[in-house]
Amino acid sequence: MTEDTSKKKSADIPDAISKSVPRARSSAKDTGFSPVWVIPIIAALIGGWLVFKSAVEENVFVEVSFESASGLEAGKTPVKLRNVKVGEVTEVKFTEDLSEVVVIMDLTGVSLERLTDTTRFWVVRPRIGVEGVSGLDTLLSGAFIEIDPGEGGAPQKAFKGMEEPQIYQLGNPGTTFILKSKNLGSISRGSSIKYRGITVGSVTKYKLMEDHSDVQIEIFIESPHDKYITNYSRFWNISGVSIELDSKGFEFDMESVSSLVVGGIAFTNEYAPQNVVPAKQNNIFILHSSEEPDIEEVLTFGAPMKLYFDNGVSGLSLGAPVEYKGIRIGTVEKVGVETDKVKNEIATFAMIDIEPERLPTDDLSSNLSTRERTKLVYRFFEHMVSQGVRAQLKSNILTGQSLIVFDVFKDAKAEEVRYVNDIAIIPTVPETVSGLIKQINELLARLGALPMENIGKNLDEATESMNDLIKSLNVEEGGMTGVQVNETLNELSKAARSIRVMSEYLERHPEALIKGKRVE
Repeated sequence: MTEDTSKKKSADIPDAISKSVPRARSSAKDTGFSPVWVIPIIAALIGGWLVFKSAVEENVFVEVSFESASGLEAGKTPVKLRNVKVGEVTEVKFTEDLSEVVVIMDLTGVSLERLTDTTRFWVVRPRIGVEGVSGLDTLLSGAFIEIDPGEGGAPQKAFKGMEEPQIYQLGNPGTTFILKSKNLGSISRGSSIKYRGITVGSVTKYKLMEDHSDVQIEIFIESPHDKYITNYSRFWNISGVSIELDSKGFEFDMESVSSLVVGGIAFTNEYAPQNVVPAKQNNIFILHSSEEPDIEEVLTFGAPMKLYFDNGVSGLSLGAPVEYKGIRIGTVEKVGVETDKVKNEIATFAMIDIEPERLPTDDLSSNLSTRERTKLVYRFFEHMVSQGVRAQLKSNILTGQSLIVFDVFKDAKAEEVRYVNDIAIIPTVPETVSGLIKQINELLARLGALPMENIGKNLDEATESMNDLIKSLNVEEGGMTGVQVNETLNELSKAARSIRVMSEYLERHPEALIKGKRVE
């Protein structure tokens, strides 16, 4: 066997082996991609998205200081905007002097541009006060921090938190105004602001002014009612009960039971001119004590006059009205005595100011000087006195208060207006017995018109109903209302106790929500 023949045989052996080994048959074409890679690819895409989101998402950290951190916990307490979570408390710590608590928050739902010096933070907790009950939903969910994003202002990341929840927020249309008052009275935060008896706003806060001269009250008027506030609007206190006893008689006024308890403020535009523009934000108004302007407010000028009364000035006080035919034309400015050198006796007198604007004449233009207007007023009364007009002290037998009235007395003796030190002395007449008898008859007629029988019957029914209510509330006597109230309170106490036990258990064993309570 030659060498070439042996090489040929050795080369044929692998071919023979290759032909004798069976080959696997494939029923489908080979795609080159295995399904095993689907899950890793999806996981990689999700991971990439999370990395991209965390890279582009701007987490804003802010510091807010509070007087107390009651109910606030790092990692648990949310930050909300209109009940939507926009962040979370990440850390709670003290300031260096331990005077306040600093709460650090991670905000993800509020952009950095909205965090300015106009932004506000406060803690929402369960609160019970004269303005009502609030924050009851936090009994189970826990306290949270409310944010009111600012609108304009300088950027800021450190804030002073408010200790009371705010009544209005950004997006609630309305306008804020400021009221000044000498005393706060029974007005409190949340007291209603009313217009024609309808609540249109509320008191948001109050404080003493820097010089402690007045109380500054901030109010918020809701839209669209805020456009009716003008620079001429008059605000007055409707809190409590107004009882006035004067020469006109007895006057009792109370706005409502709620205003009596929590206080209230009302306003009117009755004294405003037509076609005036709405007042601007934070415009300052005076809080008056009554709806009607005091005489000092409307008295721009008064012509002084002097009246002597032979029978004294009993019941006449400073500020008493001066009337003509039932219409007020002036005010008593002074009541006193002096020596009458002519009669050698002590004379009683009253100094009054007559308001030219209230007199029925067009000659008293406000463009005239004070001296000219005074002369015209005196000339007017000179003519009236010549026609029989005299001043008279009129007493109210019910209240004991007096006022001065000008009226025509046909039987009065002829007199003229005298002048002493350029002040007009107007003639007077004493009060007659017939005038007192007339008052008594009017009083008796009013008393006779009262339905005394119905009033007595209603009082008896009210007393009986009150007695029944007291008995029903008395548990010792078996009153059903009192028993039911006690049972309800006991059930509420048991329910609160059960909720507290359950929450404490879930805090120790959160897996119980899925696995259930384990058998111990």
